Amino acid sequence: MKQPLFSIITITLNCAVDAEQTARSVLAQDFADVEYLVKDGCSADGTAERLQSLGVRVIVSPDTGIYDAMNQGVAHAQGTYVCFLNAGDRFNGPDVLSAVAEEITRSGEPDFLYGDVRSFVRHPHLGTGRAGAGRLITYPDRLNRFWLYRKMICQQVWFVRREIYLAQPFATDYRILADYAYLLDMILRRRVRYRHVAKEVAIFDGGGVSSRRSALRDAERQRALQTVYAPWELRLYETIFGGMRWLNRTLIYPMIPLLPERWRARLSGL
Repeated sequence: MKQPLFSIITITLNCAVDAEQTARSVLAQDFADVEYLVKDGCSADGTAERLQSLGVRVIVSPDTGIYDAMNQGVAHAQGTYVCFLNAGDRFNGPDVLSAVAEEITRSGEPDFLYGDVRSFVRHPHLGTGRAGAGRLITYPDRLNRFWLYRKMICQQVWFVRREIYLAQPFATDYRILADYAYLLDMILRRRVRYRHVAKEVAIFDGGGVSSRRSALRDAERQRALQTVYAPWELRLYETIFGGMRWLNRTLIYPMIPLLPERWRARLSGL
């Protein structure tokens, strides 16, 4: 059996309506060289049955949390590249995988590709965009240390070689930010070959716990940072970032809503 180029994996637990919306966006792709599988954590609301009626492959098994479920999903996958598109999120149009496949060929089959995202996470100063239409975020082509200290790339727009996930699974002792720790490790420690896909890849629903500030989230972020940054770097970046936060609140954020969307998207990703 030929190995598919992509494995799209959705993690579900009692989210039948959202999961079906996500599944339909995957099934609507115009790119055929893809497998789609769902790892369900023993839902009681008919999630698995609803997806199976659409022809989706569903693996039902208990897990200890989302990152354990993601590791299990990778173990069942066969594709060269893995993308996690979770319940409620969806691809932005039927040509997304075709565009990513073209970029894979054009850029020499890198280890990790990431696209841009339309996020419905409510920003404390910018809300969810004009008329609640979501905020388009355009990520930079190069990911430097200071950018990664400040920012996260939405995991729904990641395409990572499956062998990378198999060699180093997600750390399940994180409850919220194992994906952020993984991104830092991939780019700054393992130095994988990466490529930015200049396309709006996914629409991020933003309902997960990683989107909300909490003491646990802050503690996990600090822990992730300490694995790849020296103490002096953290002190320096926090000082610089503190000044940037003041500048953003007083000047940048009031200006962003007045700009065209492509400029707003670029500023959001800087």
